[in-house]
Parts: sequence; structure tokens; C-alpha cells
Amino acid sequence: MVVALHPWWAGFGPPVESEQVAPDVARAMLAYVASGLAPAVTLVEARQSGDGALVALHLDIEVERPQDLAAPIRSVEPVALVFGTRGEQPAVLALRADFPETMHQNWTPDDKPRALCIDDRPWAEAQLTSTPADFIRRIQLWLAKAARGELHDTAQPLEPLFFRNPATIIIPTAALKQSDKPAELVGHVRSEQAAIIVTEFVGQGANNYAPQFVVVPLRAAPQGMRRLQRAPQTLDALAQQLQECGIDLGAELRARVIEWKGVDSAAIRRLHARIALVIAFPVAGADGRQADDLRAFITHDTAGDVGVALGILGRNESDIGSGGGYVQMVGMAAGTTIPHLAIEPADVHLGFNRVAGATISGQTQPDTRRCVLIGAGSLGSQLAINLAREGRFQWTIIDNDHLMPHNLARHALHPIDVGRPKVIGLAHRIHALLDESVTFFEADFLHPPAELSPKIDEAIGSADLIIDASASVAVSRRLANLPRPGARRLSVFFNPAGTAVVLLAEGRDSSPTLHDLEAQYHRLIQTTSALAQHLQAENGVRYSGSCRAATNRISASRAAQMSATASQAIVDALASDKATVRVWTLAADHSVTLAEAAVQPVQKIALGDWTVTYDEGLAAQIAALRSERLPHETGGVLLGITDTSRRSVHIVTALPAPQDSTGSVTAFERGVSGLAAAVKDAAERSLHQVRYVGEWHSHPRGSSTRPSTTDIRQLCWLTQELESEGVPALMAIAGDNDQLTVLLASTLTVMARQACS
Repeated sequence: MVVALHPWWAGFGPPVESEQVAPDVARAMLAYVASGLAPAVTLVEARQSGDGALVALHLDIEVERPQDLAAPIRSVEPVALVFGTRGEQPAVLALRADFPETMHQNWTPDDKPRALCIDDRPWAEAQLTSTPADFIRRIQLWLAKAARGELHDTAQPLEPLFFRNPATIIIPTAALKQSDKPAELVGHVRSEQAAIIVTEFVGQGANNYAPQFVVVPLRAAPQGMRRLQRAPQTLDALAQQLQECGIDLGAELRARVIEWKGVDSAAIRRLHARIALVIAFPVAGADGRQADDLRAFITHDTAGDVGVALGILGRNESDIGSGGGYVQMVGMAAGTTIPHLAIEPADVHLGFNRVAGATISGQTQPDTRRCVLIGAGSLGSQLAINLAREGRFQWTIIDNDHLMPHNLARHALHPIDVGRPKVIGLAHRIHALLDESVTFFEADFLHPPAELSPKIDEAIGSADLIIDASASVAVSRRLANLPRPGARRLSVFFNPAGTAVVLLAEGRDSSPTLHDLEAQYHRLIQTTSALAQHLQAENGVRYSGSCRAATNRISASRAAQMSATASQAIVDALASDKATVRVWTLAADHSVTLAEAAVQPVQKIALGDWTVTYDEGLAAQIAALRSERLPHETGGVLLGITDTSRRSVHIVTALPAPQDSTGSVTAFERGVSGLAAAVKDAAERSLHQVRYVGEWHSHPRGSSTRPSTTDIRQLCWLTQELESEGVPALMAIAGDNDQLTVLLASTLTVMARQACS
């Protein structure tokens, strides 16, 4: 059956040959599809946009469908993968002209194909492990789940109805209470972020003047999740959408403006304000859960002018009262149509109504070392305030986020800072404590603006220490790659459940690096029973309309206690020349337990364009497993961290031989009993950072660790197994005197190097 393609495809640009495709990721995808390793995927055509900035691949993808379809997904779906020449996140577009609307689709204009949301991770994080095989798998899984009606995982927060809007209005919670009188608010914007409107009630402090907004709270009927939409931009378009949700906006507005009419000061104050329609859209999930998608729609016109447009009010042209007032029109029926007036959709953040937690104090110890702090969130801000109160460090702060009301539950800044960039608020607080200048950069450390990049590089280059409090694996690995020697680097973060705080600190000689310490931290998790649930998390708490606007459930008390622990731990780590891997866990009875790894020296082996890293602890672990089985050979699987963007593998741990394995003095055959469950458990323990990377086995006493013919055959088999994953095959051979030979193989090449622990 011929499938009609979306007209957008024909106008995208001219066809190009595969060898003419420019972006590396697009070429990698073409090579993967051409290799035949991509199951049920066919390349139809490649096209390039007229300006050469984009390349799109038309693929036909076979879909695993049930007999009863939850959505009309075809057995073969045409999709377009769109790649940019500047490393942007690839887009996945459904090319079928009549592709259905489902949840987990990104918004696109009406004249563009539907966009599939195959990955909810930020691209900076997803890119670390992205391979063509993984990307195709995610598309196939999305289509299969859409066909089965399983696109939304019950563990995920309910999706909002609308995309995040450029504007944000912060409204006191009490303003949304149903009342006979409208809430009258004044609002102001931060000079640093004009898109955020911060409001407060009339009469608070010095703001006893005419309101800029009157708030009309409305509540829509519950509705199911669907594809994210663009919020309406005009009053009539909003009215049409609200009609489907059980709200007669025309009737609501007519009733309000009639109530507000008049020529006295109160009426003039209200009718000269803009209307902020704050609407709760209850979103219901298939599992019965319900959450409000709260949105505001702010009129550009005043309430009085809206009444005039509705045909209800007229400007006061009499000699009675103020000429700025409005009166109800007499003898004219109100219009039933809603005027085409512009409105500003805005995300709603409700004002925080609780006081921040108590200040944590510490001993004063002057310290003028230059410190760069990356991440001014809850942990980063409390670390900085705690350490600054002790008189520590000359500060440079890097962060690109703004303080919102929900942050006040555990952030070191105050309600007066709401809407302000965190770096500015935090810099002001530290300046007030130390009476010294504080440098700050409102920037994403991974992708700073061009004008700030040289200044950030200069700050990093002149620092004595760098504290990464961003909770980003990508940031930590970027720091590990900085030139050496240089500043000491430390990474500190809460676990997802907020029950533990982790510190990874490089030693004075910067070896091992943060990337190496990350691997040793994961071995600590894998080998310590008390940390089996360390990286497991509860569902987050939604605080706005964005599908990613969720925050972890961490109380102010726990955040403050763990931040204080981390503050002192940083001081202790800097007092030592040694590297540190430590985890403090807070129990239900408020006691704290410490788990730490004895940091081991590492071996880095360059094998082709890949680097394999392991430490002496891993070598000792394998040597012990070998010793237990001597004189027989033994073996098992290797688990590690693969970073495809850096072409590196860190071996984390080795699993012992499964029970159904067989070994003799001259041979070993690994079994499979319990192996899949063990690998799955390791992946879940590590939040899927640790995965299967290869095999290890031992040679008998007196034998070389050079690979035998059998070993080479097994390596070739491994290569075939892992090639579809886009990662190389890895093998380690253990021998006498703790010798360990590491081999890495691609399809055509086997490379080996021996390293002695």
C-alpha cells in the first residue's frame, strides 16, 4: 500500500548521495543502516536543505504491532531523521501525512510533520551514550508503544497540555482562591529577565497604587493527556479551547466586567488593570492520577477596554466621577462573540509561603584560594553560603538558571531573589558576607555564550579549586578533561532520593581524574549491599507546566543536613593530598553512615582511538577470583561505563563465573545461570550508567596472558555481538603475579596491550 508522505518532505531540499552528507552523526547513521545491523530499517532517501544547514534521512521502519491497535500505527512507518551541521539534537519526524496525534509528541506548526519525543533526557546528557543503534531502537520502541497505547510510563509525571511559554507570572497562592472580589495585584519584572513577572497583593509595603493585574481564576473539566500544544495567543482562540473544557469564557468575562463597572476609585483601579486569566487544566492519566496544568493568559488590553470590545462597557463621557472610568452600556445587548484581542500566555509559578530553613553555622577559617563553583542550585548555594560564612575562598559562580518559588524549599536564597538569576542572588549574598567582589557568569558551563567563553576559561585556568555542584555527569566529565596540572576538581551531589550526599575529590596531583573516580564510585555501589538502593528515586514533584518541570522530594531539613556534611567534607578533602570517594547516607532515625572507597591508581590504555581505563582495585578483584579457582581456569563478564562521545571505557567491576560455568586446567566455558539478572541489577543500581562491556577469564599457572587462538575467536564473537551497539568488544586475561592483559576489538582490528598492576 502506497503511503502518502507529508508535503513538507518534497520541499525540504534536493536529494543527495550518501557520501555527500556532511554531519558526522548523519554519516554514522547512514553507515549503520547500510551495514545491515539495523533490524527492519530501510534507507529510502537523503535530502539536504537549501542552505546546507540540515540533512534529513528518510527511513522506513517496521513496527512490532499488536492485533488491536490503540493508535493507527502502520506496520511500516516512514520517518525523517533531521541532523544539523552544528551538533544540534536530531529531530524525528513522522513522514506519513495522516500520522495520528498521540501523547509524547513535540509541538510542530500545522504545516510540518508530527515530531516524536523519543528521549526525555537533555541532549547534553543523552549525547554521552548516543549511538545509531540506540537512536533507532528508541524510534522503534516509541512506535511500538504508540501502537499498544503504552507511550506514557506510569512512573513519569503526567504531561501538561501546553509547552512551556516564554513568559512566566509568579502569583501568590491566595490570589487563586474563589472570591466575590477579584485579587488585585501589582507586578514588576526583573531587569535581568524581563519575561518573568513577579506579583504581590495591592497594599503590601510601598506598592499601594493602582494594580497592573486583576486575577480571574478558572478551572477546566478534567481531560486526558495528549500531544503538547502551543498555548492560544488571542482571546477568541482561548475561548474556543475553553469551550471544549466546560468553560464559557465570554460569560465569565461579561459577568466580571459588569461587576467591576463604575466611576469610583475602586472601579477605575480594576478596570485600568490588565486581566490575568489563571486557569487550572486538570490532566488525568489512564491510571487515575490527576494533576493540574496551571496556565495564565494575560490580556494586553485593560479590563475596561475588554469590556468595551465585548459591547458591555463604554468610557465615561459624563461630568460625573472620573473621566477614566467605564459605565455599562444601556439599551444595547452584549455581544456573544469574543473579540480578537491579543493575550500573552504565561507559565504560572505560585508564590512560596513558608520561611526558609535555619542557618547552618561553622567554624571560621580564613581561606583566600580562588574557587569556581559550577551550579548554584540547592546544594551549590548552601555549600557556597556555608563556606563563605567560614570566610573561605574567593568565589566565581557559573549557572544559567533563575530562582523560582519552589526552590525556596531548600535553596539558600530568599523570597526577594525570586525571578533573579541564581548567580546574581548568590553573588550578592556572598558579597554581603565577605564584603568582597564576587565574579559570576550567567551561562551554561557546557555551552557558554561566545562573549563569555574566554572569561570563563580564564577563571577556570586561574582557579585553585573547582567545585562541581551541577549534578550533571556531562559537566563532571568535561572538568576531568581540562588540561593538567590545574585546579583541584571536586564533584558533590545528592542521590536522586535525597537520602545521601556524594563527594568525589581529585587528589593534589589530579590523578585519578573525576571520570576515573566516577568509575570507582560505581564499584563502591556495586559491591556495597547498603548502597543497593542508593540511586533509586521516588517520583518528582511538578512545579510548572513543562514536561521536565519536576523536582526531587527532598525536605529542607535533609538538604540542610547533607549540605552541611558536604561543606565540611570539602574542607577535609582539600586538607589532604589524596583523592576521595565518599558517600554519606541519612537514615530514617537521622543517623548518618559513611561508605568510602580506598581510591586506587588507574591504568589508562590507548587502544586505537579508544581509551580503556581500569584501576588496581579491579585488577586485584580479578586476581582474587582467579586465585579462588586455581588450578582451574575461570572467568566472567566485565561491567563498566562507556562514553561514546569520548570513545572511552572505564571498567568498573568483574562478575564471578556463573554457577553453570565449566573450567579445567586448560580450558574455561562461561555459563549463563543468573547472569542476565546480575547484569540487569548492576545497571539498575547505577541508574543505567554501568553496563556490560566485555568478558574476562584467567590462564593457568605458568601460562602467558597473551591471547590464545580460542581467545581470538571469542573476541571476534564479542565483536559481532557488540558491533550493533556501536561499541567495541573488550576482553581481559588474568595471569600470574596479578598480570592483566586488556584487549579491545572492532570489526576488523584486534588491539592488545599488557599492563601489570
